[in-house]
Amino acid sequence: MLKDIWTAVMLFSGSIMDIRKKSVPVLFLVLAAAGSTLMSILDQCDTKEKLLGLIPGGALLAVGKLSGCVGSADGVMLLLIGAMYGLREGSELMMYSLLLAAAVSIFLIALRRASRKDTLPFIPFLLAGFLLFMIRSYMTGGV
Repeated sequence: MLKDIWTAVMLFSGSIMDIRKKSVPVLFLVLAAAGSTLMSILDQCDTKEKLLGLIPGGALLAVGKLSGCVGSADGVMLLLIGAMYGLREGSELMMYSLLLAAAVSIFLIALRRASRKDTLPFIPFLLAGFLLFMIRSYMTGGV
C-alpha cells in the first residue's frame, strides 16, 4: 500500500514537471530513486524479481539512447517502478503506458493537432498506465 502511494506521488510529481518544462530535474530523479530504493527494501520481495524488473526501464533507456525519441527521465522512472514491482508488473505498466501514448498520438494526428515529429511527455502516460494497473489489480483481487 505504501509502495503504491509512493509510486503515485512520484509519477504525479514527475508528470507535472514533464508537462510544464518538457524535462525532469536530476535532483527529482535522485530523490525518486532514494524513495524507491527504500520502498523496495521495505517490500522484502524476491531480489531476483526486482532485478529482472529493471529490464523494461533498461529497454526504454536503450531505445531512447539509440533513437533519441525517448527521454532519459522516462526510462529512469520505469527503472524505478520495475525495481519496486518486478518484471511482470513493470512490463504490464509499460504496456499500458505505451498503448495509451500511441492512442493519444494517433488521436492528435487524426485531428491535425500534432504531426509525427511532435513529442509528448511520457511520464503522464506512465501515471495513467499505473492507474490502469492499480484498477486491474483491484478488480482481479491482486497481482
